[in-house]
Amino acid sequence: MKAVISKRFALSALAMTLSMSVSATVISGYDVTDTASKDCGGASHGLYTNSLKLGSKKCAARSYSIGSGSTFLQSDDGTARLTGTALNPYGINAAFDLLFTGFTESYPVVKKGGSSNTADWNFYTGMSSDSRITVDGIDYYAQLVAAPGKSGKAPVFQFGTGANDKTNAFGGSVWMDIYAANGKPLYTGSKHWDLNFDLNYNEDLVPDINVPTPATLGLLVLGIAVTCLSRRKNSQAS
Repeated sequence: MKAVISKRFALSALAMTLSMSVSATVISGYDVTDTASKDCGGASHGLYTNSLKLGSKKCAARSYSIGSGSTFLQSDDGTARLTGTALNPYGINAAFDLLFTGFTESYPVVKKGGSSNTADWNFYTGMSSDSRITVDGIDYYAQLVAAPGKSGKAPVFQFGTGANDKTNAFGGSVWMDIYAANGKPLYTGSKHWDLNFDLNYNEDLVPDINVPTPATLGLLVLGIAVTCLSRRKNSQAS
C-alpha cells in the first residue's frame, strides 16, 4: 500500500510540476492614469465610448476618466492584462478587463498622435475572446480593430513614450471593435472605442525576484517525489 501511495504522490507531483511551470509570472507592472489631453469641454479622455453616450447626450458622456487602482501588468508568456475602472462626468461607471496577447517589439502600423519617435515602443497583436468593458452593468466584448483579417493593416495595442496617442508621456493606446456577448457587432469601424492612458512603473506590482519561479518550485516537488520512490525501492530490496 505504501508503494502505491508513493507512486501516487510522484504522479501528483509531476502533474503539479507541469501545471506550475506553464503559469505566467508578472515581470513588470504599471499604474494606469488618464493622459493629459482633454476634450469635450474638459472631460478626461481615458476610455472613449464613441457613439455610446450615457447620462447625457453631450459629447462628454462618452469620455471616461480612469480611476485609481487601474493597472497594466506584463507577464513572461507574452501576455499583458489591463484592468481598472472609469467614470464619465454624469456618474456612469465602467470597468475594463482586457488580456492582450502576442507581444512584439515592432509592428508596421502605429498611431503617432503623441510622438513620431517609436524607438522604445512595444506592441501586443491580439486580445483574448473574454476581454471586456462593462459599462453601466452591461458587458461589451472587445477585439483589436486589426482583427480579424487586418493584421499589419490596422493599429494594435501600443505602449512606450508617446504611444498614448495624445502626449509625449510614457503610456499606451488601443483601438477596439466592440461586440455583444452573442458576437453581434455593436461599435465597429468608425464607431470603435479606444483607451489612451499614461503608465507609471510600480515595483510593488511585481513579485519579489527572490521568490523561486513556478518552474523551480515544481522541480523541487518532483525531486522530493523521486527521492521518496527511490528510498521505498531500496527498502524493499533490502
